[in-house]
Amino acid sequence: MADILQEAHAPQNMRSAYRTLQQLYGEENIPLILGTSTHGAKTGMVSIEVGKDQMMLCLLDNYHKVPSQFRDSASFFVLGHEFGHIIAHPGKDAVYWIEGMKELPVEAYQKGKWMNCVSDIVVNWTVITATGVLQDAQKANIQKQMVEGWKASQFVRECSSKEGFKAHRQLLKDKKVSDNRYQPQGGLHGQYDNPATGNKYEATAMTPFYQKHIGHGRGSQYYPPINYCVSSNMGDNWKKVIMLKDESGLKKGKRYTVQATKTYDGRIDSKDFEPISEFKIDGNWVSARYCETCCPQCGNEAKNTWDNWWDYVPRAQMVASAESRGTWVYLLIQMFAFEWAMAYSSLVKYGGKKLNREAGEQFLEDIADDMDAVMRGK
Repeated sequence: MADILQEAHAPQNMRSAYRTLQQLYGEENIPLILGTSTHGAKTGMVSIEVGKDQMMLCLLDNYHKVPSQFRDSASFFVLGHEFGHIIAHPGKDAVYWIEGMKELPVEAYQKGKWMNCVSDIVVNWTVITATGVLQDAQKANIQKQMVEGWKASQFVRECSSKEGFKAHRQLLKDKKVSDNRYQPQGGLHGQYDNPATGNKYEATAMTPFYQKHIGHGRGSQYYPPINYCVSSNMGDNWKKVIMLKDESGLKKGKRYTVQATKTYDGRIDSKDFEPISEFKIDGNWVSARYCETCCPQCGNEAKNTWDNWWDYVPRAQMVASAESRGTWVYLLIQMFAFEWAMAYSSLVKYGGKKLNREAGEQFLEDIADDMDAVMRGK
């Protein structure tokens, strides 16, 4: 069972965002609990528990060239999503939820997972539209932050593999990156509050948990999506990808620099955090799905949430995943497309189109071939 920590082990910006959301949602009695396991989010009617991965999204020192509006909104969306489970559909009406689950046309053992996917769609809609915010004067501001936080949650690249952590420790040792580890008041980078006796660089059980995950080699490092880096004319290291399959003369496993990007409605080099259809590499347009994005600093894999579900995997691997995890994985792939159709219909401009149902429907038409390919492992 994962260790459960008190709120003081979370970073200050996360705690401040939580206090604000408690008031805005009218849930002042719901405490924040920090779990130490990855993917540890678990929200009931009496508490909100977030995992290590969600906490790390709130560590601002781990962000590199991510625009401030996306970086600073991450904590609001991370926590807002969990509040959404309480205010949107909750088990406050368990009978409705259980009966709805029974009606899903899938095997009994998969019904819970399918309902969780549906739940996340409902929750995200509630959060990014600020539907549950009680103070009308705050709705517009909170909605803006939630939309930006939602975009960041899908498109900020994360370097978090074992190889990445090892590489970042070496980069720091070789002084090839700035030291962004925690620095206690009056101390040095890399030291902790409440350290071990005789060694300020060794954490203890009394060291706030978040401090152990700040900095290169200690926590995930975050970067803007490829399209933002291309549009911003960043250096080539910010635009590197590795081909996942042979395509248009490009070789599987080889590293390339992205020259341009294209959205699903054909816009070139969009700077926004949104779905990208194609990359231009060596003069050829190829599906962005066939490219694994790289960490700008260490060169290892640095994927985002969208990539995790939409990047190319061979058909046999896709089928095996569905067989072992359940067919809900197909629903989750679709969820991303329908969420963005919702956003393009009501919150985010899809190119020059008006915010209406037609814009969302057009996006679904534009992405349909890719969604079919993802689900078929093509």
